[in-house]
Amino acid sequence: MENLLSRELVVRAQHLIWIEASFLAIINITAISGNISVCYAVYGNQRLRSLANMFVVALAVSDILISVYCMPLSVAALIQGRWIFGTSVCRLQGFAMFTFSLASLNTMGVIAVSRYFCVVKPTRYIVLFRRQRIVMYTSVVWCMALIGSVPPLIFQTGGYTFQPGKAMCMYPFPTNIAYTAFIECVFVAAPFTLITFCCAKVFYTVSRSNRVFTQENNPEQLRANVEEAKVTKTLALVMASFSLCWLPICIIDYIDAARGEPTLPRQVYLTYGFLAYLSSTINPFIYGATNRRFRREYKTILKKISLICTCGHCSCGQKRTSDNPPDLAVTEL
Repeated sequence: MENLLSRELVVRAQHLIWIEASFLAIINITAISGNISVCYAVYGNQRLRSLANMFVVALAVSDILISVYCMPLSVAALIQGRWIFGTSVCRLQGFAMFTFSLASLNTMGVIAVSRYFCVVKPTRYIVLFRRQRIVMYTSVVWCMALIGSVPPLIFQTGGYTFQPGKAMCMYPFPTNIAYTAFIECVFVAAPFTLITFCCAKVFYTVSRSNRVFTQENNPEQLRANVEEAKVTKTLALVMASFSLCWLPICIIDYIDAARGEPTLPRQVYLTYGFLAYLSSTINPFIYGATNRRFRREYKTILKKISLICTCGHCSCGQKRTSDNPPDLAVTEL
């Protein structure tokens, strides 16, 4: 089946080559610019430097790494119709993609836990989620990601290889069922279960508190609770979008592992690759749509870029004008 997928990648029509490569290139550019904007917004706005946004920055960093180290190689593979970078770079891309994806997923789990303690058990939140502890939690998340992604580097068979259907180098899950089961249970099923439980408890607590504060006619507490609900909804949207991207990926991996080899059409595996990369792109749009401060910082960034481009264009225009001999008609005027 791999040979068939490889042949289909090579013999694509010219318009398909450009459609697929252009679409992934747009995702790549959007992911880089969007997540850098998130980091810049948090850095530039004092009010955005909250404990919760430390996790947001950690998530943006993992997405930036995916868009820098992984996506361009897949764009090139779609253009060329094959892998052209050699075995070492293939292993590097597979390792990087696996590590950064596991880090993102486990960061989502930690975010869900932090919201649970912030809303459901606020007295414990103050103790458990100080700035130094958040740095420690983020470090643990990355160490866990390495535990999951390093083994394929030392496997004698079934290491990171180019998968033509997905246009990326990845670990072939059907080759080692025990390791696949370990990854799916510890790094996928556990975080998704934790996220679902925490979000359910948080929304239940917020809705109940809204009813209580409304009945008690306590506008200050109600306003604070509404702000907390907005933050929770933003993070819930991030988690929901991430889940919508990765659940189909997990289902495809389950099917391949059960059948022992890739058996699905190439379009399914191409969608697999696009969804994996798309999950690194959508978070900045969610922050902008749901958070007024992020939206304001995005506008500031766009104005600065526009100003730089305009000034650069004017400077180039002035240089070209000064280099050319003066026009007599203009001189007379």
